[in-house]
Order: sequence, then C-alpha cells, then structure tokens
Amino acid sequence: MSVHDQLTQAFASGLATALGLPVEDVLPLVKPAEPAHGDLSFPTFGLAKTLRKAPPAIASGLAATLQVPGLSIQAAGPYVNARFSSGPFLAAVLAEVRGAQQRYGSGVEGAGKTVVIDYSSPNIAKPIGFHHIRTTVLGHALANLHRHLGYRVEGINYLGDWGKQFGLVAAGFEVFGDVARRHDMAHLVDVYVKANARAEADPAFDEKARAFFRRMEQGDADALKLWKEFREASLAGFEPLYARLGIRFEHIEGESRYEGRMEQIIAEIARTVGVRESDGALVVDLPYAENDPPILLKKSDGSTLYATRDLAAAEDRWERFHFDRSLYVVARDQSLHFAQVFRVLKVMGKPWADRCLHVTFGRIAGMSTRKGEVVLLTDVLDEARALALDKVRENQAAGRIHTDNVETLAEQVGLGAVVFGDLKNRRNSDYTFDWDEVLSFEGHTGPYLQYAHARACSLLSRGGGAPEAADSAALTLPEEEALVRALALFPRAVRTAADAYEPSFVASHLLEVAAAFSRWYTLGNQDRSKRVLVEEDARTRAARLALADAVRITLSVGLSLLGIPTPENM
Repeated sequence: MSVHDQLTQAFASGLATALGLPVEDVLPLVKPAEPAHGDLSFPTFGLAKTLRKAPPAIASGLAATLQVPGLSIQAAGPYVNARFSSGPFLAAVLAEVRGAQQRYGSGVEGAGKTVVIDYSSPNIAKPIGFHHIRTTVLGHALANLHRHLGYRVEGINYLGDWGKQFGLVAAGFEVFGDVARRHDMAHLVDVYVKANARAEADPAFDEKARAFFRRMEQGDADALKLWKEFREASLAGFEPLYARLGIRFEHIEGESRYEGRMEQIIAEIARTVGVRESDGALVVDLPYAENDPPILLKKSDGSTLYATRDLAAAEDRWERFHFDRSLYVVARDQSLHFAQVFRVLKVMGKPWADRCLHVTFGRIAGMSTRKGEVVLLTDVLDEARALALDKVRENQAAGRIHTDNVETLAEQVGLGAVVFGDLKNRRNSDYTFDWDEVLSFEGHTGPYLQYAHARACSLLSRGGGAPEAADSAALTLPEEEALVRALALFPRAVRTAADAYEPSFVASHLLEVAAAFSRWYTLGNQDRSKRVLVEEDARTRAARLALADAVRITLSVGLSLLGIPTPENM
C-alpha cells in the first residue's frame, strides 16, 4: 500500500471510529482535497439526516475530536479536511518512489486474477489504418496497467481472418495478382482494393468472391491453402508495426479458430435460447427492441457471421482462462453488437457473462498526410518521425536539445507524440488530430512529458548521479512539497485508470507531475539558492537530486505504462 493510501486509510479509520460506521462505508467518500484545503477531504452531507445536525456542525465536531498520527485535521464548512505532516510525508514518499523504481505504483490487487483483453484486431489482407490506433494503444495501455497491478493478462490480437474479404482477394488475385508477389502484404492490399472496387461494379465478380468463401467454409483444400498463404503474408506484414509500438500479444488468433465450433454453438443456442428462420437466415429467437436488428447466426447461403464466432470465442476464452474480466476494446459503433452477444450469453445461462465488458472509444477526425490523403498507421508514424526530426534538429541548433543520435530521438518523439495524442483524451470522446498540437514541446503533449523526463535525467547526470541517501528535511520550498504530493498521487492514478479502463487518468496525472516539476525546476532561474544543483549547500543539493530522481522514476513508469518511449537526452 502506498504512503498516500496508508494515510487515507488511517483518516478513514479515524472517521469511522468516531462515527460508529464500518470503515468500508467511509473510505470511498474520502477524496483528495483541493491543495489550498489540505490533502484529503470528507464530506458530511450524507450524515445530516441521521445525526440531525447541519453538515458544517458535524464537520466541526469531528475535526475537534479526531486525532490521527501524521495528519493535521480541520473543518471547512461541511468538509473535514486533513493535511499530511510535511516532514515525515516527504521522507516516506521519496523513500517509496526511489525504493520501488520501475515498480512504483504497482500493486497486488490483481494477484490470482486474470483479465483477457481483445484489442487491435485488424483484418487479414487489409492494411492497418490510422483508425486502428485507438483500439491498439488503448488495449496496450490497459494490458500494461493491469500487469502493473498484479493481474495475469491474456492479450489477444483477434484477427479478422475469415469472411468474404478472402474471397475478394482470391478472386482479385486471378485478375490483378502477380504470383511472384503472393507473399507480399503490400501487393495483397493492392489486389484487395482493386477487387473490392470491381465487386461493387460487377455482381458476377462479387458472386465469385462469395463462392470462394463458401468453399473455405466447406473445407475445400485448395481454397484453404491459398487462404493460409494470404494469412501468413498478412501476419508477417503486421509484425514490424507492432514491434515499432513495443506491443507483444500473448495470443494472435482469429475468427478462423472457431470455424469448427459453429454448429456446436448454434446447437447450444437452439437448446437454451431458441432459434428461428427469417427470410432464409437463422436468427436467435429473442424479443428485440424497436429498430434493433436480430442476431444472425447464419445467412441464407449457410455462411456464419461475426456474432456466431464471437459467441464461440467468448465460450472458448472462458474454458481456457477462467477470466475475472474479459475486455473487448472496440469502437463504440459496435455497442449494439456486443450488448446483444453478452445478452445471448446470459440467456444461455453462462454464469460468467457479466464478466464480459465492451470497452468503447470514440472517433478521430482531421487525419491526413501533407498531401491531404487518408493514411495508414505506419504512414502516420513515418510522418510523425519526419516532422519530429525537423523539430529535433531545430532545437539542437538552438542548443535546447543535446543528443548524439537525432534519428533515434526523432522516432521516439514522433511515436510518443502520436500515442500520447490519443491517450490523453477520454476514450469515449471524439477528438481532432492536429500535427502542430501533438508534436509541440509545450502544453499537453507527449514530447513535453518526454522532455521533462530527459530534463530530470540531465539533472542527475550533471549532479553526479542520484544520491543513495538524502535528508528530505532540506526540502523546504512550497514548490518542493507540491511536487512530492503530486508524485504521491501517482499510484492512485494507476489504480483508478485500471478500474475505469481509462488510461487518460494516468496521462493527465503525468502532466500534473511535469507541470509541478517545471515550476520547481525554473525557480533557480531567478534565485541561485533555489537551483537543484545548488553549489553552496551539499545537504540541500543531495535532497533536490533525490527529488529529481523520484520525478524521473515516476515519469518513466507512467510513460512506459502508456507505451511511450522515455529518452534520457533531449
């Protein structure tokens, strides 16, 4: 338990004892206070009816009698506020951060628990478009957050590797393909685009593609052989992008995994829920809301659909992992689909159906290259690197950046800019992508956080490294205390982000840490005695270097959890 959590628990326990209530009822009501009022705050509105007193009177009475070691307690209107005792608190937080290193903010909440996370999930024989960034980086961050809290994470890249699109690629390959390039992902994408356009204009060609997919479902050996070649070429094409993003999945599998289970799952649904025919298709026999489409299990031609395979996949994942939570990181456009799938599972009598959760997210607008064309995710990262390289060289020429490898730094900054540009937003919000904004070294951006981390590293390097021991009592500036308090709240941000499936909570907190660090660091510009590397006072210098080290650790951990590189020189 973090220092902040220990003091929060102590405050809640004191309140619970004074009120004669279970601590479990009080703890959720204790929240971080506004800095001007203290560190923790407890509202008394909910006690007014029971105690038959006005909230300010209740707060005043509690503050007058409550004594908790390490806390100074006062009433402010209807609130009971607590402020941490500065000296012991600063010492404990610095010891906690520097002792934990890259495990800072970790926990054991997930010990013995398993979370399955379905994310990224591109379609085979299609390029990974920029719109895939949300599911990909959100899922990656959620996987990192849960691992940090002790969960066993089973990350699944659930590929769209079954369906009519393979018929389009196969039919298109006969017309547009080059046999010598049948294992070339870029060529397959080109074939698919041309075939898709041909199918829209030529019904006979479209039927040829559908017929090829039916052959796949019927187990035709030649059709399956060609499908496997296309699948393997696509997987090989995806891997460099995932490696670039630092993503490794525990499992890479797709819809094809469940082709052999279709009749089994349909029979189980027929037995437990009921099915019926509708215009030649097989649908789940459930009452539907007005204007909601029915859940199709089979088309009139006998081919299966996404819902059928998602139902089989959910059951398979339960059999394999016995998950405590199964997350589907998919755009909110698919909300009805997942609501219906989960409903069917529940009506089927699956006791784990309520453990399945659709983690929704919004849309991105404004993405285009400098030529104005919609681009692939790889193209976005390439352009981000190129634009970052211009900025890195500009800052290097001005003496603001010091690095021996501008190419590597440009890749790190460009990637960090794009990833943070997404994750800083609440996942269900829509946002507009803006190159100038995401690549800025100032404001709420990835490069700003990376620069803060590099600045902390530079301080430690110029100061001779992080001291093994330091006297935190030498940290007497208000800005130093404010910075430590921001560091202390990081574990809470990690836990809250994981609980709410909202990585933006960590992103927002890192911005607060960086801003507090900047306010402290720049004090020395006007007053030499306030410099981190103060020369006249070895004791203060060591304490400030220890604080800079704690900042470095916190930023490094937080950025890594979000999947963002942490350059040490900028």
